[in-house]
Amino acid sequence: MEFGFVFSHIGVPVRFIRRSVVIAACLLGSAVTALPGAPAAAAPSPAVPVDDVQRSNWGLATFGNSRVVANFDSLGWAVEEAGGRVFAGGNFLDVTNGASTERQPYLAAFERSTGTWLSDFTPQVGGPVLALEPSPDGALFVGGEMDEWNGVTVGAIVKIDPATGERWPGWNARIFGGTSVVRDLSLGADGWLYAAGSFTTASDAGNPTPVDNVIRIDPISGSIDWSWIPDAPGGVFGVSVSYTQPVVYLAGRFAGPEVIGIGSVNANQLVWTGFQMNYPCCGVMYDVQATPFGTVMAVGEQHGAYLYDENAGMTQIAGHTTSYDSRYQASNVRRGGDYQDIELDGDTLYASCHCWGSHSSGTTTPTYSSNLANSGGVHTGLVSSTIAYDARTGARDLAFDPYLAGDTGGWGVLVASDGCVWIAGGINAVGSPGAQAPGRDLVRLCEPGGGGPVAPDGPNACLATISGDAITVTWDADPDANDYVIRRSVNGGNPWWRGVTTTTSFNDLNRDATLVYFVVSRTAGGLQSDPTQCTTEVVQQPPPAQPDAPATCRAVVDGESVTVTWSAADGAADYIIYRSADGGAQFWRGRTSDLTFTDTNRNAELVYFVAARSADLVRSDRTQCGSEVEPPDPLQPLASCSVTVVAAPNGVEVRWAAHPEPAAEYVIYRTVDGGSSFWRGRVSTTRFADTLRDATFEYEVAVKIGNDRSERTTCTPTVVGG
Repeated sequence: MEFGFVFSHIGVPVRFIRRSVVIAACLLGSAVTALPGAPAAAAPSPAVPVDDVQRSNWGLATFGNSRVVANFDSLGWAVEEAGGRVFAGGNFLDVTNGASTERQPYLAAFERSTGTWLSDFTPQVGGPVLALEPSPDGALFVGGEMDEWNGVTVGAIVKIDPATGERWPGWNARIFGGTSVVRDLSLGADGWLYAAGSFTTASDAGNPTPVDNVIRIDPISGSIDWSWIPDAPGGVFGVSVSYTQPVVYLAGRFAGPEVIGIGSVNANQLVWTGFQMNYPCCGVMYDVQATPFGTVMAVGEQHGAYLYDENAGMTQIAGHTTSYDSRYQASNVRRGGDYQDIELDGDTLYASCHCWGSHSSGTTTPTYSSNLANSGGVHTGLVSSTIAYDARTGARDLAFDPYLAGDTGGWGVLVASDGCVWIAGGINAVGSPGAQAPGRDLVRLCEPGGGGPVAPDGPNACLATISGDAITVTWDADPDANDYVIRRSVNGGNPWWRGVTTTTSFNDLNRDATLVYFVVSRTAGGLQSDPTQCTTEVVQQPPPAQPDAPATCRAVVDGESVTVTWSAADGAADYIIYRSADGGAQFWRGRTSDLTFTDTNRNAELVYFVAARSADLVRSDRTQCGSEVEPPDPLQPLASCSVTVVAAPNGVEVRWAAHPEPAAEYVIYRTVDGGSSFWRGRVSTTRFADTLRDATFEYEVAVKIGNDRSERTTCTPTVVGG
């Protein structure tokens, strides 16, 4: 059975990471709230008990450029742990601790044990990041509307090294086309990586193939399962594969139920359509999560969360609604809102929402109402952006009860390996009124007195002495440090890693710039202190002679590469190459003692400059290079094509081997009785069917990519119609 679904607008809240808990913040009690009539169950493992104390000063700032989620006022959308770091993705351009704001668009890394931003992770991300998922081989999957990664076209999904931000070698799966956005990534119990969103095309070896918004990929090799391609036009917001049944659950806005189950073997098998919303209106379900206990939770619009039991024919066993409740609130200033995301952690489901009011529960989801006094549910406390539920029974666990404030509320949730809970979303304050700390759209909450080992304090003082070409950095010893990390800022930029040492001194080379050094203490377990900024002291020298600048310089752009050449300069020991993009600042690109340098092209107006440098490290003025662009190679024609009469005498089929360029189309021409050649059609496949008449016909095929066409290839044999 085929199925389809449609949604009305693209800028709808999305879901992005899968673990093993569902969270929703509440304000009352400390025990699991039983549901009326719920079946008896073994005592569940409780949710993480956390203080409503912000454990990180760093957060997110400045809205980015989004074509999908721009109408939502949340900077943070996804949070995940990989390689000992915590990563936050979203629609932001900067990270900030209130005192300092640094540019790092769309994906940033943070120290797991302190929440401090890690300035050594600075990939160039082309657009908002909406989904994160760790890979079994130590990599990190990133989904969203990025399009480019470090200047390379990647589409809506990329696999990266969490230590460096570089693309993971050997993994070439791509998702693109249409809206070209991945909204959800889920590593299933069956070993497949499921990707869902709004996209029309996928490829894994340069073989672009039409798809409909959800696919599954081998997380190690990047091979797509081409035998499982659901017909799902319109878009998907959440995806989760069952732990106990051959079913994949999809959540979105469909032409029918907002949550469905399809076959995990036969993608066209519609298995479950029994989902019903708590209010007959304009519904979108933003996420769905299956659990190892045979339960499935779905969340979304109309303030509803629903838990179904796979072991009992998908009977609903629990449901929840958030809104204002006149019985327990003096005013409706803080009121419930839609659910947006689910995360599974052990026995707990963490459900995030833009809800700031009251919470009601039942064996079925209480009817949505602007006043929960009329919903028919049982009041289970107040809510505050993120809520915890027992994954077996769906009962709310009030042991997880932080007080948060904001606008959009929570999106992605992570229970980190040290037990602290991270929440990304529209949260601007943490803690009860009168004792609040800034949220900055990224919250880190830990159990009382917990949060892992204590980070070292760092050196009390640090001095960087500059003497000619040499720099010596010295600092006070930190008794808690196993070693020290040295970072350096150039001309007010980000502090970059320079080295590690177990002593209290470090030697570096000078360069023509304003340099500021920082020293970080690090424990044996990898915990880092806040950086200590060094005082700078300059020892004056007699200045060395400046070399001549290169007299001429030339930059030739040839496809994906740029070759820069220049003339030799008197007094030069080597040369420094700089580049500006679209009239911006000149950035260092490399150093060489040769008279040529090869760089990678990018989509911008590039201007190159070369300066000579003496053996004393003195630089000349910069010479601007003239620019040239090599024309691209002509498009190669087909090697051959054949003509076959398939239904004599009037049916004919023209065939050819696929062109090696994956984006190729084919234009077919025909001559009749030796006359002029006329256009007959254009296809993206490798065959073309035509009908003959009483004449002699000859066919030709040209390759087309964009506005470029190859020479025509004459097909054989000539055929005669009846």
